[in-house]
Amino acid sequence: AAIFAVTLTGCLSGGGGGSEAATPDPLAVTTTEGDIKGVTLEGKEGIRVFRGIPYAEPPVGELRFAPTVPAQDRSETLQLSEAFGNSCVQIDLAVRAPAGNEDCLYLNVYAPESGENLPVMVWIHGGAFVFGNGGGEYDPTRLVREDVIVVTLNYRLGLLGFLAHPNLESDGGNFGLMDQQQALRWVKENAAAFGGDPDNVTIFGESAGGHSVMSHIVSPRAEDEKLFQRAIVQSGSYAPFQQSKAAAQATGETAATALGCADEATVATCLRALPALSFLGVQGSQAIPNTDPSTDLLPVSIQAALATGSFNQDLDIMIGSNQDEGTLFVALDELTGQPLDVLGEAEYRTRVADLFNNSGLDADAIATYYLNEFPSGDNRLSLALSAIWTDSNFACNSYAQASTFANSNMNTYQYWFRDENAPWTLVPPTAASFPLGATHAGEIPYVLYPEQVMRDRYTGDTDDLDALASDMVGYWTQFAKDGNPNSTDGVAPNWAQVSAGQINTLDVPSPGSGSNLTFLGYHRCGYWAAPPLAPVPR
Repeated sequence: AAIFAVTLTGCLSGGGGGSEAATPDPLAVTTTEGDIKGVTLEGKEGIRVFRGIPYAEPPVGELRFAPTVPAQDRSETLQLSEAFGNSCVQIDLAVRAPAGNEDCLYLNVYAPESGENLPVMVWIHGGAFVFGNGGGEYDPTRLVREDVIVVTLNYRLGLLGFLAHPNLESDGGNFGLMDQQQALRWVKENAAAFGGDPDNVTIFGESAGGHSVMSHIVSPRAEDEKLFQRAIVQSGSYAPFQQSKAAAQATGETAATALGCADEATVATCLRALPALSFLGVQGSQAIPNTDPSTDLLPVSIQAALATGSFNQDLDIMIGSNQDEGTLFVALDELTGQPLDVLGEAEYRTRVADLFNNSGLDADAIATYYLNEFPSGDNRLSLALSAIWTDSNFACNSYAQASTFANSNMNTYQYWFRDENAPWTLVPPTAASFPLGATHAGEIPYVLYPEQVMRDRYTGDTDDLDALASDMVGYWTQFAKDGNPNSTDGVAPNWAQVSAGQINTLDVPSPGSGSNLTFLGYHRCGYWAAPPLAPVPR
């Protein structure tokens, strides 16, 4: 990263026996660690950009597999540039090669040129907890122009971020969640220096980022420290049952053995001595935070916390899912193989079985049920598997969690994103043998992509796109301001809070209000309320 320290010297002086006070430089900000100097960028007039701010010490050496340590104080001004800090260690999906650096705990601040007590929105990126960053893919310009401050951040990923092991035990091995909470502490301590309100922070994230948001909602530590006041969960309601401490440690021991670090007496030293990229060879295609009842970070699963009311109920909530979440995952498999409908029904049933492995559910019965839902037509197997992904992992969980929040007397707004021409993110529509529709991550470009990229990747009428994007930016930023996404000028259709009858739909040509029964029927949530259980072995 193009980040370097410079010594700021010199003075301003007047002549003729008098002087005038210098106008403060809006790009010069004093943080808790020291002074920083931001930049302005072409095309982002009126916006101050501060990229690559270290919010923690590099998690290397003895700090690998250790709780996040706040960044040290600096005596010299940190001159920032348009470059981002390093991404964390991962497989770069664009080139399918190892990438990143352990020295990666950086965040980026985007702020209006002036203002005081502005709401702060903190974006937590997705990527199955194994890839992604808070950098160049995300452009919060349109959000900032609505007088909010936006912060994006990196956090440790994969085994480096979520390795639980008896000899490394620390908060369940949830180092990535610890990173996120340290970034939120930094925001709370420094928001005012950028013109923000430290007591009006909204965390928002998609997929693994949304799952992270859910984790912080149920985290006693985050609640005790009052790290945020509002939360937006975008497609983050999957996997509400995290691994237990024992199961997570068993997984960690297996990984350590595979890395040649099986000796209990030396395992910590051995793992910390390995090259960072070596962990990529033994980690899976996703990670997930672990529960640990001995800590206040994530003592119980999201599901258990919601069921018992053991979560932060002093929050405003926006939560939602996309109509066709699962098409992305089926399409990603297709990129490295043949279409599922070419491979045949046996492969379809195998993938359904893999999806529900160790779940206690009857995967074969589920596979048959969805084949009956898609009895004929092109791409029948791909669409059936996609629907299983969507309904079981995202839609019905999201609906249930929204109901839990609403029943706890929290201000709760639920959306259903349905624009089937959504700008693509990971997979171009031309790369899949079936329609992607309103797929997973499809809503992100409307609020966080550069405007031209968003338009270039849209497959419908861009006038409709522009209108929906404008409305969504309005909903997101107005929610961050006061917990109510509805604008005071009545430009966009009003959203209702979660109720027994309606759900807020995001679609072209205009957002609207749909029936809960339509949502529940479309996603077969009645079926998932009591899915078939696997036969008991005799």
